[in-house]
Amino acid sequence: MSPYPVRGRRRPSPAVTRRDLIPDFGVASATVAITALVHQAVMSILGGQPPLVLFAAMAAGLTSWRGLGPGMLASSLGAVIGGALFIQPLDKIEGRSANVPFDTLMLFGGSMFVCWLIYRLKADQEQVEAVHDRRNDALAFVSHELRQPLSNVKLAAAMLERDHSEATRERATGLISRSASRLGKVIDDLADVTRLQSQSLRIDRKPLRLQDPILAAAEGAAPGIEQRQQCFEIDVPPDPPQWIRGDPDRLQQVFTNLLSNASRYSPDGAEISISSRMEDGRAVVVVRDTGIGIRRDMLDRIFDPFVRENGAVAGGLGIGLTLVRNLVAAHEGHISVHSDGPGHGSAFTLELPLTTGPSN
Repeated sequence: MSPYPVRGRRRPSPAVTRRDLIPDFGVASATVAITALVHQAVMSILGGQPPLVLFAAMAAGLTSWRGLGPGMLASSLGAVIGGALFIQPLDKIEGRSANVPFDTLMLFGGSMFVCWLIYRLKADQEQVEAVHDRRNDALAFVSHELRQPLSNVKLAAAMLERDHSEATRERATGLISRSASRLGKVIDDLADVTRLQSQSLRIDRKPLRLQDPILAAAEGAAPGIEQRQQCFEIDVPPDPPQWIRGDPDRLQQVFTNLLSNASRYSPDGAEISISSRMEDGRAVVVVRDTGIGIRRDMLDRIFDPFVRENGAVAGGLGIGLTLVRNLVAAHEGHISVHSDGPGHGSAFTLELPLTTGPSN
């Protein structure tokens, strides 16, 4: 999440919604009627029985323009109208001849397949373009993040050149230290991106108490949360121990990331909590906050790389939650997020399989 918004594009609708049903049906009906008139005109000019490819092309074009729902409507209407007018007119259908002609079935099936194919191609193309856009946004943010600490280092060097006093040296040292920490965070994020893409994340799984990495992450996140005067609640009972097979460092990284995000995207004085429980042979950990929340259309995309919620004021490359999802999956677990919308906070729920503790 960062001030660099993810640019959105109009995606083809995966289905006909109730809100769009009437206008889409009207567009599909009008398009089929126009196609039937054009087909009739072509028949009068060329003579004979031209192929009904115009109806399939019409459905394909409508899918490309309006989405899959209107394309499917046009395919159905086109098959019915085209079959009734140009293949086997209704006034000639009697008795056993009332079976649907093979040409009509071919027209319907072919139109549907072409519509689905065009929809998939457009969806895949837009997905690739969205990834490129997110990477461009991430590169823009990286350049911004690198420029500021480097400028601070140059400023500290200039201060030391002009003044060799103890006060100036302490001030310059603090400035360099903070800038180095910020640079280190950006570099760590970039290294995580590389590991994710090369699938080289190392996981050293062994029996451990899940409470240990949770409490370690909570202890590390507490100073930053307290600095912002946020209320931090920890509900992690020490008994009974929740034994899992996992990498303690990686799991601590997961919980640290979730708690850091909860604090970063919550205002001063907000409530943040982390809790754990056992449920149906699995350990369930929930990180809640009362922060900015997540839009409903972002809930499925928030774990994608380089995705950052529009309007967020905090920085980041947008790969933290991607890393969390991959680490949880490497532990045979699952993570999900729930939010009632902007301003209503969010809750990340992590599930991990339990195991037996080490034998004495």
